[in-house]
Amino acid sequence: MNIKTFAAGFAALTVTVLLNAQPVLADDKPLIWQPSKGSDTSYSVKLGLKLPTRLEPEAGVSMGVNTTKSGTPVDMPIKFWSSFTATKIQTPAYEANRDIGFDLDGNNGNAAITMNYYEKHVATPTIDIERRSSYVMRYDGTAGDWCGVDTTQSIRLSHSPSRTAVIARASGGNGFKVVGAGLGVEKNFGRNLTISGALDKTSGSPDPVAGVKARYSFKW
Repeated sequence: MNIKTFAAGFAALTVTVLLNAQPVLADDKPLIWQPSKGSDTSYSVKLGLKLPTRLEPEAGVSMGVNTTKSGTPVDMPIKFWSSFTATKIQTPAYEANRDIGFDLDGNNGNAAITMNYYEKHVATPTIDIERRSSYVMRYDGTAGDWCGVDTTQSIRLSHSPSRTAVIARASGGNGFKVVGAGLGVEKNFGRNLTISGALDKTSGSPDPVAGVKARYSFKW
């Protein structure tokens, strides 16, 4: 499928969602304005519109500039994006979110369709089960063809009394030419300190990779 044809079809789908979505909170802020600084020579801004409706459709453009230390521009990346929420459910014992997005690189024509899934079950009064899945279909603007699907999956079991979680994950990239799996453990100490350990293995690496991290956060 030609990327321009697909982009037109996705735009039409987004318009259909916008027209059929039901309004909710009128005081939600519809404008998206997120400037950011990647480094001393890299800046970007995300501009867009998010409608305060049930499906939360949004669309916009991300523009940036990369410069040398003297201030001379090197390149100006630009990306068009659009997304909407396909499913959003929240009950005391169950939560589910599913969203679909489309990104198009304005410089090289590369594109991606992203589908994200999240589910959370309250299995027992002390154990929660969370599942995350992500599927990405990529389009190579230079070759003019789709280049496969990347996917990631993870399951997290959290035990609230001990403030401990166990995470199992699996992935497939480059059209499933590279697959991987991993296991992780997290432990919270108080409200600010988290220590985690992980063991990961991919088919492209002969040895597994192990690591331990500590994260401290503080809000005021």
